[in-house]
Amino acid sequence: MRLTRRGRLTVTLTVVTGLLATTAYVVTRTAVGTALGLPTGPECTVQLGGATHEWTRNQAMTATTVAGVGARIGASDNGVAAAVAQALRRDGDAPVLDADAAREVYRGLPDAARPSPSDLAVARALLGHDGGALSCTVGLHRATRGLPRQSPGPLGLTARADTVRRELRAVFGKQTLGGFDPRGVTSGHTDGSAHYEGRAIDVFFRPISAANQRRGWAEAQWAVAHAERLAVATVIFDRRIWSAGRSAAGWRDYRHPDGPTDNPILLHEDHVHVDVIRGR
Repeated sequence: MRLTRRGRLTVTLTVVTGLLATTAYVVTRTAVGTALGLPTGPECTVQLGGATHEWTRNQAMTATTVAGVGARIGASDNGVAAAVAQALRRDGDAPVLDADAAREVYRGLPDAARPSPSDLAVARALLGHDGGALSCTVGLHRATRGLPRQSPGPLGLTARADTVRRELRAVFGKQTLGGFDPRGVTSGHTDGSAHYEGRAIDVFFRPISAANQRRGWAEAQWAVAHAERLAVATVIFDRRIWSAGRSAAGWRDYRHPDGPTDNPILLHEDHVHVDVIRGR
């Protein structure tokens, strides 16, 4: 059967429309768009069962900072939920990045916080009750961003890695750290490890327990939320990995470079690994 001119035009338009729709989806909703540095939907998401909360990067940075400070000062889950909700209502404001600003949010709460069930669920996720519930995307051009390569400083960390160390302590309090040394690190990690270049820190949560796993996930999610600002390249915890270069995939199963293992240390069950971009 031969198509008329109008029929051929209809078929052509249908095919072109389908191709455009497919291209738009691939570019704006998958890792391809992220790699190109193009918008790919929400910058950050929080997965809570079947529900997805979509946030801007500023909202994710605010929420993880406020939740982290709440955990540090011993706020209840209800208190953290109320504080996070209050901070996120400041639409258009600069993100809450430091501990003092987060404490001000808590000081402004009523004596009896009564958050909604949804706000409470979000707070518990930020506090690590749901593992890697929060994830953010980073465009590849922003992940590499042409930053200069840095040499390790007095602590054995590059300036970028040391900034992560200092900010983690400011939000979450005193840390038990490893993976760097003023004399440098030359062994104990996989070949090509960022530890050998002073670009990585390990935050330990020992012994392995439910409470320490929650603390670790709170800090791991904070690192992901602030990854673009702090040039974070990789976060690993509890058999899961997030990387800037594959951020559209979110948290993935971690596989040790040397092959299958049940070693909890090698699988990062007792520590959060954070490394920053090498630079050029």
